[in-house]
Amino acid sequence: MFSFVGRTLGFVLLVGAVLVVGTYTVLPPLVEGYVARNVQDRLGLAETPEVDLTSEPAPFMLLGEFSDGRVSLPPSVAGNVSPEEVAIDLDPFDVDVTGSVRGGALRTEAPVTGGLRVELSEAEVNRIATSQVSSFPVTGVDLREGSALVGSEVAVLGFPVPVGVEGGVEVQDGALVFVPSRVEAFGTTLPEDLTGQLLEGTSFTYALGEQYGGSVVTGAELLEDRVVLTGELGELPVGGAVDPP
Repeated sequence: MFSFVGRTLGFVLLVGAVLVVGTYTVLPPLVEGYVARNVQDRLGLAETPEVDLTSEPAPFMLLGEFSDGRVSLPPSVAGNVSPEEVAIDLDPFDVDVTGSVRGGALRTEAPVTGGLRVELSEAEVNRIATSQVSSFPVTGVDLREGSALVGSEVAVLGFPVPVGVEGGVEVQDGALVFVPSRVEAFGTTLPEDLTGQLLEGTSFTYALGEQYGGSVVTGAELLEDRVVLTGELGELPVGGAVDPP
């Protein structure tokens, strides 16, 4: 009798363990696949994006609760820029696991939201600066954490002098703006009026255009060798939300 009960209990525990392990193994790729296909279809992407979802703590995944995630989009031309990397950082969301399996399509407890992240390389920022600055030649752009240095060249007493205009970047009304703050003359003191001309002449505003999913960029951050543009996407085209009771 006890042997039979023990075997039965062992079998039940084994089945339960298999179900739990199976859920951990199957559910994330299933949801990631749903998200990838929905985003591709709704945004009209030629390639399927990569999706990586996280659940913290991990057991919450069994309930369809995901703490965050990232959708990596193909870095094609977006608006007026050619990004190096494009991603959507997902906010926490809950999946209606039963409804999704029954309906064969992703169902979430509420609309999924997230933020857009667009990375511009130093070469792309150099292209933008060169296209917008006409008063002085742009010889290069050096992006650092928290600041940008636009290289140029001016004539002092008939001799060419390399200079660097340091400043920051920000986003205003959907445009990338370079705001110069000081001039480096590399050992040479420049006349005050020439310094003023450099500060004014290297300032530029570049319209970014409409980004993925009709989003508009609202912020910019300077990092080593790149500029990161950010924007809110609002409700994302990921499956459908469960109808309210």
